[in-house]
Amino acid sequence: MRSKSPTRLLLVGAGHAHLEILRRQASHPQAHVDLTLVSVADCHHYSGMVPGFLQGQYEEREITFDLPALAEKAGGRFVQAKAVALDPTAREVRLEGGGTLGYDLVSFNVGSRSAGDEDEAVRRHAARVKPMSRVAELRRRLGEMSGENHVVIVGGGAAGVEIACAIATFLDEAGCRRRITIVEGSGAILSDYSKRFRRRAEAVLAGRDIAVRTGIRVETVETDAVRIKGGALLRSDLTVWLTGAAAWPLFESSGLPVDRKGFLLVDDSLRSIADPRIFGAGDCVTPERYPDTPKAGVYAVREAPVLWQSLVAAIEGGKPPRYKPQGGFLSLLNTGDGKALLRYKSLVSHSRWAWRLKDRIDRGFMKRYQ
Repeated sequence: MRSKSPTRLLLVGAGHAHLEILRRQASHPQAHVDLTLVSVADCHHYSGMVPGFLQGQYEEREITFDLPALAEKAGGRFVQAKAVALDPTAREVRLEGGGTLGYDLVSFNVGSRSAGDEDEAVRRHAARVKPMSRVAELRRRLGEMSGENHVVIVGGGAAGVEIACAIATFLDEAGCRRRITIVEGSGAILSDYSKRFRRRAEAVLAGRDIAVRTGIRVETVETDAVRIKGGALLRSDLTVWLTGAAAWPLFESSGLPVDRKGFLLVDDSLRSIADPRIFGAGDCVTPERYPDTPKAGVYAVREAPVLWQSLVAAIEGGKPPRYKPQGGFLSLLNTGDGKALLRYKSLVSHSRWAWRLKDRIDRGFMKRYQ
């Protein structure tokens, strides 16, 4: 009897959901699976602990995953490369610099990029943290600062608030004078949060001497300044680009359905709505029936078991599961002062116990996969 050929399972990206796929394949391996993980870096920095790393609470080794080791434990191989295009007809993913990886099933968990970061001036003059492997370079730049420093954070979302606070702590502890400004294009920072939470966050930022300017559009980034709409300049020795989520151009030429921003549309089983061999989770996809699902890591964590079960169903046969996003989630923002901002349902807190809770959750996540 002719033996069954192994299913070529290609995991593109090493986000939260794919870490769970690797863990489950290592502990409960699916037979006849030829697994390949491809990622731009050989280690993955956990986004939840990045602000703590920047301010010096964690060492880099404490916030990273060894991807070749995780792939090996799962019985697969690791390829360090950037996926730039998908060809569903040929069942191939094209890599930057040439070369392709074929698949029978492919899953994408590559996160998102920051809107506007394709601009050449932003690429040349601003620090970026997506992909998260860039955070080590930002930490190095902070370590080189001395004297008085002007820092501009472009983007007033959760990441902008956390990283502004982290940089403030780092520079204060280094004995540097600093002026940090968060610049947000919309009318308020943390626009996805309640008014009560925003007021608490604004008070925390004011108490830490971090300026906030809203309703301001950035026109360009220069070597030592940020030019805002109208031509005015904000001095900036360090500009950090942390705008809202935008799609990687990975799916542009695939012919697959995407939403208006370019994120891959998936069904309730986290499969492409046009091709059942293609899966995705996290920020790089949009559930067709739940298009307003936030681009936040907690959703990728909840999607991970569904993604695993969907892949198993595709490999072994059977009915795939259905995913429904949770109605809300616990949000914890590190404010760099030994405290964290917490939001859960109607509860809002800025406290040390909230920081201890965040630290415990984050360390637990790392322990699960390291």
